Amino acid sequence: MDKNNVFRMNLVKRRKALGLTQEQLAVRMNVSPQAVSKWENSSYPDGELLPQLAKELNTSLDSLFGVKVMSSERDIEQLVDDEMRATLPENRAEKFMKILYTALCACNPNNDTVAKLREGYEHETYAGLKTDRELALSRISRDLRYFCFLEIPENGVNSYFGDTTNMVRLFNTLADNDAISIISYLGASVRNKMFSAAMISEKLGISSEKVQHIIDRLDRFGLVWRVSADIDDKPVILYGYTHQIPLTMILVLAKTITNYIKYMDPNVEEWTQGAFRRGDGEQDEVVPQVPWWGEGEL
Repeated sequence: MDKNNVFRMNLVKRRKALGLTQEQLAVRMNVSPQAVSKWENSSYPDGELLPQLAKELNTSLDSLFGVKVMSSERDIEQLVDDEMRATLPENRAEKFMKILYTALCACNPNNDTVAKLREGYEHETYAGLKTDRELALSRISRDLRYFCFLEIPENGVNSYFGDTTNMVRLFNTLADNDAISIISYLGASVRNKMFSAAMISEKLGISSEKVQHIIDRLDRFGLVWRVSADIDDKPVILYGYTHQIPLTMILVLAKTITNYIKYMDPNVEEWTQGAFRRGDGEQDEVVPQVPWWGEGEL
């Protein structure tokens, strides 16, 4: 392909990928829209404008001119940074999932091709990774996608737990349909919206005493925050939801655990020891694997 056409095609592609019109790019470059139109159809920008053009399009001159630079050490972080910055906010979730899914699949020793996230899955499908160094679980069906990754500490995940009293308190709190209903209701609110216990009780049909009990427990965990207000000369306690990311993930993963995970794509299991470790350092001996068929063995 003619190198002039390569430049023009890449220029148009990058501009449209960023959602920019010719007029908007012209404003950023301090030139006329006609100049941008010419760049895309018949001429090059002046040489002194090329670095600024690459900057405004969040790309490199090599990429604009279609030059492939081979490097023995690729800067993976820079590649991901460039890709995410060049992606419109409404398309970032899709890009996140594609990158993470491909990374997970690349850990599969039985597959040497680049895996790509498909548009649709007939069944509820997960991707799993389990090694001695990391765990990952991803739900890849389009109706709800997530990716959870854990780097396993040398001393096991349980070395992080410490006193488990509050963990038990949290699970006891969540082991209640009304608590999940209240969290779902509060979690559907906009930022900084406040609620009274009486209003929550009325909206959800849960007794005010039960609502207050659950709200108090959530308050102790820092999952809600409270303020005091005077309304009609009466003191009222109002609560705001903190939209804690871990709690959202706990509830989503709880649903995953209680489902029967039937379809995994892929399921990479390259592990000899789980993510937990014994406090005394004792380890089980690795169970020997049955050797594979020998050459010529019948």
